Amino acid sequence: MHKTLLICLLFLCHSQLAHCQVFESGYIVLSHGDTLRGEVENAFWEDPPSAVRFRATATDHVISYPAQKLSSVCLSTGRLLRRVLLPVDRYAETRLEHLTVVQPRRQLPDSLLADVLIEGPASLLGVSLDQTKHFFVQRPGQPYLEMAERHYLASRGGSTYIADGNNYKSQLLLYFGDCEAAVKASEKAPFTAAGLKLVVQAYNTQCSAERQAGQEIITDKLHRTASVIRMGAVMGGRYNSVRFGGSNGGALAGLNADGRMHLLGGGYLDVVNAGRRLALHSAFLVSGFGRPKPVAFASAGSYNRFEWHGTHVYLQGGLRGYLPIGRYYQVLVGSGYEVNSFWNIKSLLSHSYEANQSTFIGGFVGTVLPYVEVGLNRDRLAVTLNGRVYEKIYYDQYPINFWSLSMALSYRLNANADTKKEAK
Repeated sequence: MHKTLLICLLFLCHSQLAHCQVFESGYIVLSHGDTLRGEVENAFWEDPPSAVRFRATATDHVISYPAQKLSSVCLSTGRLLRRVLLPVDRYAETRLEHLTVVQPRRQLPDSLLADVLIEGPASLLGVSLDQTKHFFVQRPGQPYLEMAERHYLASRGGSTYIADGNNYKSQLLLYFGDCEAAVKASEKAPFTAAGLKLVVQAYNTQCSAERQAGQEIITDKLHRTASVIRMGAVMGGRYNSVRFGGSNGGALAGLNADGRMHLLGGGYLDVVNAGRRLALHSAFLVSGFGRPKPVAFASAGSYNRFEWHGTHVYLQGGLRGYLPIGRYYQVLVGSGYEVNSFWNIKSLLSHSYEANQSTFIGGFVGTVLPYVEVGLNRDRLAVTLNGRVYEKIYYDQYPINFWSLSMALSYRLNANADTKKEAK
């Protein structure tokens, strides 16, 4: 039961481990002014990145630049990040566990790599901080105006509910109060990048000195969905060690009831998050265990034998991750738990001096220790090595140590959702 519960908890957690590298042409501008052109890794950042990976060409070494050393980052798919000193209210919250009955407001200057949404007489920037959207507007001769999502807890009739404390329309009315076009646009504008762009462009075209729309930055033509599903087939081999111990010796001491490689097959399904850094991994696998023929052993001058074999069907669930090496490969690491089931099991012990047969040992029993796996991944293919230690059991006076080691080749069947497509 505890293994099943742990698997359920793993699948309910928000995770971040299967990394799929996406390098695209672009450039970075360092804080001292140098511009480096080449390939930038598009990590599809949600919050402002703490570092950006860059390489001059596809065959060059990848260099990670801390955000503090960057002035701007530009990707060929349209995203432009610029480091700007902004008035940021980090008390603005939308996460339920952080909501309070009061609405504290405190802006502090913070230097962030923000998304540039509009460049023009009036500009628009956007960032996401801990799942909370912040937008910043600036018109000529004025400081930045911050607008942020803001929820708080309120009570009515003895019940507590989540209230919306975002007063962005009032803020826009005060900031663009002398521009009728912007005021009218703000009355219907939703709190989205697209909605706020309409307000800023209304000012730029109707009220700015230039009377000209600002340049809109089209972010991420190469769209990466919040999560993707990857599924495929698995084939390989599994080795089981089922060795009898016993310090006092005995007929079974030192004997391995399995000790051989069995064919392994099945399929996997991974749910990968937007950052492509972490994924929930599950696999349905089938393998054999035991020996196909009876095993004879001598005990006190009598002839004995046992039969122990069957089909091992098991479900794995856990976390997987990939560490990129070079341009095409990633080192795979993972861990998790499995639920075991045994089909067509035959477990008999026969004695030459007894007409009846007795039941031999059972199947593998899991422990609180998870399985661990390592491997190498490239595009659709992955080679993995998986190891697991099982609970020690006793048969008669013999302790039995169970462990397994499997090697498998997996092939992803569905298409790569992150493959670049030309913008239409």
